[in-house]
Amino acid sequence: MAMGDSFSFIREGSEPEPREARPDGGYKPATAEEARRRGDAALRQGEFDEAFRYYKLAIQMDGANSERYLQLGDAYAYADQPARALAYYQRARKLNPRDPEPYFALGEIYRRYGRYDAAIAHFKRAIEYGANNAFVQFKYAEVLALSQQYAQAVDAGRAAVNHEPSNGFYRFWLADLLEQLGDVEEAMQEMEIATLLNPEDDYYHFRYGLLCIENNMLSRAVECFQRALALKPHRPLYLTLLGDAYTLLNEPQKAAMAYQQAGELDSYDRAELQRARRLAGLDNGKLQPEPEDSSH
Repeated sequence: MAMGDSFSFIREGSEPEPREARPDGGYKPATAEEARRRGDAALRQGEFDEAFRYYKLAIQMDGANSERYLQLGDAYAYADQPARALAYYQRARKLNPRDPEPYFALGEIYRRYGRYDAAIAHFKRAIEYGANNAFVQFKYAEVLALSQQYAQAVDAGRAAVNHEPSNGFYRFWLADLLEQLGDVEEAMQEMEIATLLNPEDDYYHFRYGLLCIENNMLSRAVECFQRALALKPHRPLYLTLLGDAYTLLNEPQKAAMAYQQAGELDSYDRAELQRARRLAGLDNGKLQPEPEDSSH
């Protein structure tokens, strides 16, 4: 399902009733599938009204097929018209109440409104009816975490990992959640595997380095920051954290060199540095004060 980035507010029960397509003198496809293909093409070109017209024609010709309502719902969601999308997803659900796709689509929209209980209920139903895959489990885990149901979120995150054990992103997300919850041992394991699965992702190495600092594995932290720098040379944020790791290892010359190479951080990197040091537990006096003329 293609979702828009932002939505207007929907009140319960205010969803508009879907209207039937009205011929406008344009080309009318011979079959519902042809109408769907033309709708897809129009949507890719950003011609939303034309896409809606073709998808509605597909519904007129094949109205007993719940997939037609899903297609139009997806188009409305993609065009940032979620109230209309919601209406068509509900139509699809009523036509085929054991199809997991409408439940997933509805869960996505409710999640974006912050209606987490409704989203959770719909994601659960999607999984129950067969959409038990890594992506759906991840979306379910994500909304559980947003609603602060952390134990269930961890279980769903683990389920996503078990479905796709070679997907580093799911492991990274799970490691991040476990770190927040204080389960450091499992977080370290998942983050290490994530970096092994995504060796070209500098950010994964960076975050693993922060976890290593937090757990006083300082030599490994140095290795992580060096790997991140090999992928993203001269990034001031990474060099500064490398300097922090050397400081904690009581290697002041190497620390000074790393800080010097970092230079003066811009406002974005300063904000990121503050957040990174907090994640690594360096905002509690663990890091020795730096020289007065330091820009870090």
